[in-house]
Amino acid sequence: MRVFIALNLPERTKDNLERSANQFKTHATKGRFVPKANYHVTLHFIGNIDENRLLYVQSALDGVREMIAPRLAVSQFTVLRASNIVCAKFGKNENLAKLHEALGNKLEQTGFAVEHRAYRPHVTIIREYGFELPFSEVTKFVDVYNKPFDAPEVVLYESVSGKDGVTYRPLYAVTLETEE
Repeated sequence: MRVFIALNLPERTKDNLERSANQFKTHATKGRFVPKANYHVTLHFIGNIDENRLLYVQSALDGVREMIAPRLAVSQFTVLRASNIVCAKFGKNENLAKLHEALGNKLEQTGFAVEHRAYRPHVTIIREYGFELPFSEVTKFVDVYNKPFDAPEVVLYESVSGKDGVTYRPLYAVTLETEE
């Protein structure tokens, strides 16, 4: 099974991202738009593992449940050219950085390989994009809904390929503490 760990987004945030995606659609010449149900912020991609190792991933998640949930806000839409995606990016967030690092450490302690490149949290909106105008011009027509939101739910997802595309099935979740 193919799995990853991500922050689940509040429904209102997903709605706002979908509104922005629909504005991108009016200028798109090509692209695979990510369904609203699949919006998330990846913390760690694990990849293919045997089902009997899920317990170790769950243990790593349990090890971060006392942490403070990040409060995020979309700062901009940008392109990750190396990946050919359009994504919503967030400003720097100390709680998110600490969560990413702590979870990575817990995963390594249980024998999982973790990427050590710079962490760039984002929500993928469009894959293999193309626009009628340069991207910098298209973004002038797209609203950035950047009301801050808490993201307290950390979820272990399975990526399932089907005839209608990829869906993400939640397997296990923990809820982080929120600041008052």
